[in-house]
Amino acid sequence: MSKKICLNMIVKNESKIILRLLESVLPLIDSYCICDTGSTDSTTDIIQLFFDKHNLPGKIVTEPFRDFGYNRTYALRQCIGMENADYLLLLDADMVLQLGNIDVAEFKKNLSADAYHMFQGSPVFVYKNVRLIKNDPRVTYWGVTHEYVQTPPDFKYDDLPIDKLFIKDIGDGGAKSEKFERDVRLLTKGLEELPNNDRYTFYLANSYRDLGQYENAIKTYKKRIEIGGWIQEIWFSYYSIGKCYRDIGDFAQAMYYWLEAYHVFPDRIENLYEIITHYRQHGKNNLAYTFYELAQHERMRCQSTDHLFLEKDIYDYKLDYEFSIIGYYCNRNGHDIDRACMCVLANKSADEGIQKNVLSNYKFYATKLRDLVTSSIFTLDIGNSNIVNTTDMVSSTPSLCIDKSTGELVVNVRFVNYKIGEHGEYINKDRIVTKNVIATFDMKQKSSQMTNPLGSSQMTNPLGSSQMTNPLGSSQMTKTGEFELKYEVIYDNLYVGLEDVRLFYSNNGEILFNANRGLSYECMVIEHGQINMKSHQTVSNLVKKEKQRQIEKNWTLFQDHDNSLIKMVYEWYPLTIGLHRDHPEHLIDGENRPITQLDCRWSIETPPFFKWVRGSTNGLSMKNPEDGSRELWFICHIVSYEDRRYYYHIFVVLDAVTYEVKRYSRLFTFEGQKVEYTLGFVFLEQKKEFLIGYSLLDRETKYMKIGMDEICKMFI
Repeated sequence: MSKKICLNMIVKNESKIILRLLESVLPLIDSYCICDTGSTDSTTDIIQLFFDKHNLPGKIVTEPFRDFGYNRTYALRQCIGMENADYLLLLDADMVLQLGNIDVAEFKKNLSADAYHMFQGSPVFVYKNVRLIKNDPRVTYWGVTHEYVQTPPDFKYDDLPIDKLFIKDIGDGGAKSEKFERDVRLLTKGLEELPNNDRYTFYLANSYRDLGQYENAIKTYKKRIEIGGWIQEIWFSYYSIGKCYRDIGDFAQAMYYWLEAYHVFPDRIENLYEIITHYRQHGKNNLAYTFYELAQHERMRCQSTDHLFLEKDIYDYKLDYEFSIIGYYCNRNGHDIDRACMCVLANKSADEGIQKNVLSNYKFYATKLRDLVTSSIFTLDIGNSNIVNTTDMVSSTPSLCIDKSTGELVVNVRFVNYKIGEHGEYINKDRIVTKNVIATFDMKQKSSQMTNPLGSSQMTNPLGSSQMTNPLGSSQMTKTGEFELKYEVIYDNLYVGLEDVRLFYSNNGEILFNANRGLSYECMVIEHGQINMKSHQTVSNLVKKEKQRQIEKNWTLFQDHDNSLIKMVYEWYPLTIGLHRDHPEHLIDGENRPITQLDCRWSIETPPFFKWVRGSTNGLSMKNPEDGSRELWFICHIVSYEDRRYYYHIFVVLDAVTYEVKRYSRLFTFEGQKVEYTLGFVFLEQKKEFLIGYSLLDRETKYMKIGMDEICKMFI
């Protein structure tokens, strides 16, 4: 049988914020009983109008404020005998109830315990408290402030998972302006009546600390330690004494009490984190590393979050952030710095400034794929047979796909007339010119078309092995054709040609592409179409989407899981996917040519650092090596903007049906160059290897073979 839930709370002058709380609890509650303790604003009118509008039964009662224990108990008493009030939801006006993965009807049906702890706080600071309780006349509150629920000894407790219900503490209530002074008065009076009360002593120390009265706080925390009792309050008292000494500049005393905190209760690491941060900030990295290892050991040993006033962000990412810096100077036991960096980047609560700092340091740690492969980096002879004047233009980023109708490898190499300077700046000519050369390779025949990137007659491994093995397996490959790609020149202006052509073989036998088309210095759009391999000509249109930006780049293609529709990834945060189609309004561009449309229909949540992720390659349809499910594999990139640009790459794997992110790799580079880029990769099924084309500094074109097993090791 479904249980009914009644909202029970006390309020005073909460007119500015009360609707926020009421709207958040509306999906869960069936009634209300609210006690006003002396509002002089419109709080009670707002509450009454809200519940009248939503046809919820209940009542508002008044009782002048005496202390929190008294008034909350009074509010509980008013619920006795109410209909639609099997359970009481105990909240404050400055809270927001967040409903997560929960079916409300099933939740109410399955309520069976007498009292439930709920987690509350913020994404970085959490603790649990009794917030849902049976409507029982024996339940009371105890305490003049920082009160708690007292229940009969036969009450059964349970915890509600944090992913189902969470109370967000905002702390902007109308009665908060003199909270700390008020609490000192109430708690001091309480201690006059109950000397040496552990709870009153503890919260009085906290109030002194919050007022900046550090000497009083230290004295009172020491008194709380002397009283003894609950280890969580004992540990927190040692920890807080250390923070008080830190804030008055006495690190020696702070260090002493933080170590005492570890001695009495080693399960928590906030105290160790403070020591690590201090030593790191003062350049004492060996000491910082020593305490990092101790903190990491305890974090792995005791993974409970059931602690008083837990600073969750320290456990979630801040300890990793410290190591992402310390580890550069000291990492004698070889902890995984790469993984620590990714933990910080992936955390939803991490400050963006911290994440950007991790990115700026990542250049020191990023995996180089070059170091994971043996004898597998090579070049291909494309565009050098008088098709392109290589004195004026240099080869840049390649794109590739496999023509499944012929089994041939199709490669497009972009040639450009600009250069990247020593500081990462572009050195352009009057016009920014791109030429694209497409070559096809038979991967079953013998060839001498693969050349050594270092220039010798024999293909040697740039990393030092004796002889380079064939990057495509036991057989070799022969170039079967080559041509300069023809395109619609009517759009040429400052930008000449199609930039960043991404090849894609569709399952109806067409070779499709997306490319960037510069229409002016301040306007770039996407051009999509087909490449006619016989006429060497593109058949294409410009693509428009609703709310299009002035600069549009990096849209990538993939085929739907049933091998039918062609779709495009527009952006990665959130993951936004659209269907390419004829424009419903039959628009034409300035050259009187039809415009097509990207109709964005899917929006999927992605990790927070995906706000910096941009598309590089089109998606490959793959089978999961373990369970055989269909997946979409992409290589994307992230740019860290510092004194110059630094490029990193990442494999991203999507579920082919839902498009949810299933997994992603740690960030990597190909060879550790500052500017690297890729536009395409293929999977060689027989060898279970990827063949990736990439460029270095937009002036060197390379190809790399790497086993799928090596890539899978990089996934987080």
